[in-house]
Amino acid sequence: MQKINFLISLFTRLRSLRWGCSLAFCMALIGQPVAGWTQSMPIPATLGVRLGIINYLDEGLSPVFINRAWAGSARAQAYTSSTCCVAIATEWKPGMTMRVEWNSDSMFYRGENDLLVRDVPVMPYEPFHDGYVWAIFLPGGEVRLQPSRSRPGAEGFLLGLPPPGEATEAELKQFIEKTQPKP
Repeated sequence: MQKINFLISLFTRLRSLRWGCSLAFCMALIGQPVAGWTQSMPIPATLGVRLGIINYLDEGLSPVFINRAWAGSARAQAYTSSTCCVAIATEWKPGMTMRVEWNSDSMFYRGENDLLVRDVPVMPYEPFHDGYVWAIFLPGGEVRLQPSRSRPGAEGFLLGLPPPGEATEAELKQFIEKTQPKP
């Protein structure tokens, strides 16, 4: 009890002097093991990530769903991420897919209200704590999914593919060929 009173008195004095005192420092003063107070958490099997759309097409997309979660809409040659959330496996495994559903401007103008539905391959990713799963719409009807802690324009994102509006036809073709799912 005396140690606790001493600790409270010391903490109050240090606080009043505006020096501050961390709990770890105070515990070290009275000889209590700080490490014993922490507990490692198991790595979860799934992560909750935000949803994003990267649209390399010359028409808008609305609505877009990823695994039945509303991902929003995207203008032509643009990207967006504003909705939450969908669960993904913490670690990537070959053959992973997620369902993507969408409608495009041209479908809307033709009066087509049904959504296109596709089970899309998930591109490889390293485990991360906080990020996105991006639905990537490419020319020729190609769609990919990329879980990532990063966003368009970041170094190395999408194997270096520039953001929509900046990517050339050759860069898009090369990306499609590199990320083609293996049978």
